[in-house]
Amino acid sequence: MIRTIKYSIWCLMLLACQSIDKASEPKVLIGEDRMVEILTDIAFVKAAKSSNRKVFEQKKINPEKYILNKYGIDSIVFAENNTWYAGQLEKYEEIFKRVKGNLEKSRDAFEKLKKEEDSIKKVEDSILKSKDTLQDKDKLIIPSELKPIEEDIEKAKQKRLKPRLKKQ
Repeated sequence: MIRTIKYSIWCLMLLACQSIDKASEPKVLIGEDRMVEILTDIAFVKAAKSSNRKVFEQKKINPEKYILNKYGIDSIVFAENNTWYAGQLEKYEEIFKRVKGNLEKSRDAFEKLKKEEDSIKKVEDSILKSKDTLQDKDKLIIPSELKPIEEDIEKAKQKRLKPRLKKQ
């Protein structure tokens, strides 16, 4: 029993003492600005893919491949750069802060557009409602039916006036 504990501790010490090699700088280094753009696009695509998975599957769209083609890089170059930047913790953290800032700016712009769209929709709805109301009023009073009503009003006025004239 004591032997197994000693061997276990010895194995754990050997495993714990392994050195972790940092990734070497890739041959094709993607600049920080470009990396921010790529990661921002990836975040947008992942959000779109999670909300519209069926559309992506039906049309056989590979969004990651599209983004990499857009920036003219392949998956290996991106993976090497991502690993290298992950080893550069301060740079990687700064990159993700910028990505987060880009996403927040886009969200704010979207919300602003959504508010404008909603206000325009409200105006259009009120215009349609008023048109419907006017059309309903037109349906209620048809000009050909208006003449008999006008004649009845005139007769009623004359009846009211006649008794008043007699009293005076």
